[in-house]
This record gives sequence, structure tokens and C-alpha cells, in this order.
Amino acid sequence: MNDKLLLKGFIYSIISALCYACLAIFVKIGYENGLSTQTMLTFRFLFAAISMFLIFALTNIKILKANINTIFNAFILGSILYTAQSFFFFESLKYVSASITELLLYIYPAAVTLLSSVIFKEKLRRIKIFYILLIIIGFAFIFGDAFYSRLELKGVIFGLCAMLTYSFFLILSQKFTKKGNPLTLAFYTILFAAASFSAIHLPKDIFNMNINQYVIILSMSLISTTMAVLFLYKAVNTIGASLTGVFSSIEPVATIILSIIFLSDKLSLYQFTGGIIIIIGIVIANIYNLKTKKEPSQS
Repeated sequence: MNDKLLLKGFIYSIISALCYACLAIFVKIGYENGLSTQTMLTFRFLFAAISMFLIFALTNIKILKANINTIFNAFILGSILYTAQSFFFFESLKYVSASITELLLYIYPAAVTLLSSVIFKEKLRRIKIFYILLIIIGFAFIFGDAFYSRLELKGVIFGLCAMLTYSFFLILSQKFTKKGNPLTLAFYTILFAAASFSAIHLPKDIFNMNINQYVIILSMSLISTTMAVLFLYKAVNTIGASLTGVFSSIEPVATIILSIIFLSDKLSLYQFTGGIIIIIGIVIANIYNLKTKKEPSQS
């Protein structure tokens, strides 16, 4: 891989990570502006599905063509797992800060590794055990704060549910994207999520929102969903999934910085310590995955 490709992939990864990092901020601002969880989720996915459809229809209509297996896989991912994960994530943000919700979500590398070892019988090497322990220790600091009443336990539980459903989502996504265009699967996953939330909460309140609420929902839809997904796949296509994962490790850091700037969030010493330990664990996990992906081509 030449330096030019690496730089392009790095830029795509950073843009995608920053877009995803903004989601928690948009949700918190949405709550402050009177938007409900269901309204934000319904219109986030509805506008994202519409914008992605228009982009693909104008640039590469082949992406919209899907076989029955892709449709079924997208239904499982979108209508069940992504719907549940998004609901838990948004609900967590009602009770705890954007920084804490994001850090709880980023326990997923440990969960994915443990689940993969159980489901796919993947060997737990020492380095895997090490970064799993780091992430668990970091979580223990945050969870301990909940018991000392600095955090609402309900928010931590919702955050953990978001992390667990996201872990299953990633495991199945990796399996489903082995065949076919991953962007096709991504589009129909978002489309099914939009359909699920629209069925739960009919999008009739679109005419009752004010300008601020429209801006917030369009931001989380176009920036933290459409742009985030498109730049993520551009990064993966340019430099591969493992290297993209390493660069994308800045997402929780970006969320913390953005929440301090725009939401005046403050982390306690326990939360800060736990966050740093989790981020170190995430970086080690991603670097390890990068190394193991390279090993076959070097031999």
C-alpha cells in the first residue's frame, strides 16, 4: 500500500469516526429541544434511507440491487438488532452523559472477542485476554461510579444493552458481508430500521416540528448516519477493515471532546480513569486485529 492510499484511507476513517462521534451530541441536544426518542429514531433512519437511495440511484444504481439472501440478512440486522441497539443507545443518553454512553458502547471489542470464542470457537490468545481485562477494568471504574450515585444506573444498563446488541450486530454483519456488496447490505439494513421505527411510531409529527428540531434530526441523519456509513466503507475499500478500525479508535475520544465543548460535560476521576483504560484496550484490540490480518499475506 502506497502512502497516498494510506493517507486517503486515514482521512476517510477520521471523517467517518467524527461523524459517528457527533451522534450522541445530536441526541442530547435533541432531548434538550423537546424531541422524543421515537421521533428522533424514526426520522434519523427515514431521512438516512432516503438520502442513501438518492445517492446510490444517481451514482451507482447497482448497489440498490439485492438478492433474497441480502434482503433477509438486512431484515435481521435492521429490523431486529440495529433497531434494538439504537433504541438502547438513545435511551442511555437520557440518563447519563454522551461520554459515558459512548465509552460503554466501546466495550464491544471485548464482548465480540468473547462471543466469537464461544460461537465460532476462536482461540483466546494472551493478547486478547489482556485487552479484554483492560476494557473490563475500565468498565468497572465507570460502573463503580454508578453505585456511588454519580451516575444513574438505568443509563448504564441501557448503555450495556446497546453494547451487547451492537456486538451481535457486528458479528452477524461480518458473516453476512462475506458475499455481495457490503454497501447494499448497509442500505437495506438502514431501510429496515426505518421501516421498524416508522411502524412503531408513525412519522406524522413531521409537520409539528420547529426549525431547530428539523436541523437536529437532519444532522443526525445525514452526518451521523449517511456520511458516517459512506466514508466508513470508502475507508474499508481503500485501506481495509483492520486499519480502518485502528484509525476509527478516535471516535470515543472525539465524543468526549465534543461533549465537553458543546454540552459542558464533566467526567469524574473514576469516569476519566475508566475511559482512558477502555480507550487503551480498544487501541490494543484494533492493532492486534490489524497484525493478525496481515500475517497470512506475509507468510
